[in-house]
Amino acid sequence: MQVSVETISTAQSRMTIELPKEYIEPKVKKHLKSLAKRTKINGFRPGKAPLGIIEQRYGSKIRQDVFNEVLKSSLDEAIAQEKLQVVGEPVFNNLNSDIEKIEQGLSYTVTLETYPQITTLNTDKLQVEKLIVEEITESDIDTMLEKLRQQRKTWLDVERAAKTDDQVTIDFIGTINGKSFKDNEVKQIPVILGQSNVPLPGLEEQLLGTSAGDKREFDINFPQEHNNKEIAGQKVNFIVNISKIAEPKLPELDIEFIKSLGVDDGSIDKLRDDARQNMLGELDSGLKMQTKLQILDALLQANPIEAPQSLINQEAEHLLELRKEEFKVPSLNINMFKEEAAKRVKIGILVNELVRTNNIQVSQEKIEQAIQKIAAGFEEPEKIVKEYHDHPKFLQQIESMVLEEQVVDWLMEKAQVTEKHTDFYTAVSEHQGTTV
Repeated sequence: MQVSVETISTAQSRMTIELPKEYIEPKVKKHLKSLAKRTKINGFRPGKAPLGIIEQRYGSKIRQDVFNEVLKSSLDEAIAQEKLQVVGEPVFNNLNSDIEKIEQGLSYTVTLETYPQITTLNTDKLQVEKLIVEEITESDIDTMLEKLRQQRKTWLDVERAAKTDDQVTIDFIGTINGKSFKDNEVKQIPVILGQSNVPLPGLEEQLLGTSAGDKREFDINFPQEHNNKEIAGQKVNFIVNISKIAEPKLPELDIEFIKSLGVDDGSIDKLRDDARQNMLGELDSGLKMQTKLQILDALLQANPIEAPQSLINQEAEHLLELRKEEFKVPSLNINMFKEEAAKRVKIGILVNELVRTNNIQVSQEKIEQAIQKIAAGFEEPEKIVKEYHDHPKFLQQIESMVLEEQVVDWLMEKAQVTEKHTDFYTAVSEHQGTTV
């Protein structure tokens, strides 16, 4: 067997495999003899039929079986011989053989996606800006309490024109040249004006000043790069019907409201103290996440690599399902997550390489600490700890999380860190909307 490998890119190789007559002919004969022993043909004792008759009746099937067998076995052998780390399914380009004459030899070319070959890994003096928050101020707590009120606001229908902060409930239908398209119609969708949550560009301007029962019609020219390919580059006509206008009503910061937040005595001082403690926890996790995102981004910038497309597609599919569940929006498109997926896959490859080359071992002590920390938030922590230890999938998730934290710590020891003083809300919002 002759094998030659051509590197197409750091994540893709083309392999040409040539199988001579001496490689294949014995396999055909072996299959013929094996079948002859197991086949009964009229006029002959079982297993005693001449090979010529077996060849005449079953030759085509035998050659097809041999073809399938040698195609798989030779590819596996060649991949092992060349020490390639293959991902995804192989793509056969030139399968040059007449199966009826397979004994004369077989040659083919196959394109393979591979893990990138990383010869050097740059990890020294990665740039990280560390955020420092001196304290959580009384003003920060005031803002948090206001956020709690906003989270529990109710909506009251009003008979007036819509203004900023109102909730406008609408139906809309879109058409292209008078024709409908997939998911072109939405009913009873609430839009809060002034919060950038509008489903269509320019819609908020159309809704300001409208009243229940009004109708608006307008066109939107969607860019060529829009994630919905059906409307990308198209002028879409929209007709919007306004069902109702509602204004927000915030609860008073009274004893009843405070008790509803879990403060049994309804004390404002206790509520503020609880809020401070929760904010300290949020700040700690936020700063850790912000540091993690920065150091892993810096690792990727210092080590640009190409990621196998099949892994990107798998990760994008995973992100799509997560976001559908998170945002309850069934019409999300996988292409919306390709860029984020590519970044996550590349960082994952670099982290795995860093772990391998530096022999970073996951700490069992830190795994237990992580499980105990998660379990502490439940009413029966012992039960949660047992659940993690009894389910390998759960335990593997914790191990991956702890190992990633160890990698971050390892990189931070070598990083070039500068400090930046900031406030609580800036610090906790730095990482929101970004995941690795």
